[in-house]
Amino acid sequence: MNTPGSFEEFWAASSRFYRQISDSSQQLKHDEQIAELGAKIAQLREAQELTNQQMQQTDARLDRLVTTVATLAVAVGQLSQDVESHERRLNRLEARPE
Repeated sequence: MNTPGSFEEFWAASSRFYRQISDSSQQLKHDEQIAELGAKIAQLREAQELTNQQMQQTDARLDRLVTTVATLAVAVGQLSQDVESHERRLNRLEARPE
């Protein structure tokens, strides 16, 4: 094993060792953060998939609702025409001299 010859060499070697330890510690922290972010991304993907499914279900419900409203609009239109026809007939009957 090589021993430092002077305080400056010892100090430089200690500084290099400290930087290596510090760099390793930072790398471990980064690795932990990356793992945590990966887990959060996975959770967000699951939440997005659930949201997509809910939106598809809502779209299907809205499509059924639009169809129902269109059917009702046609029925109301037909009933309106029937009422008008009956009112015209009633007006003719009332207008007849007895």
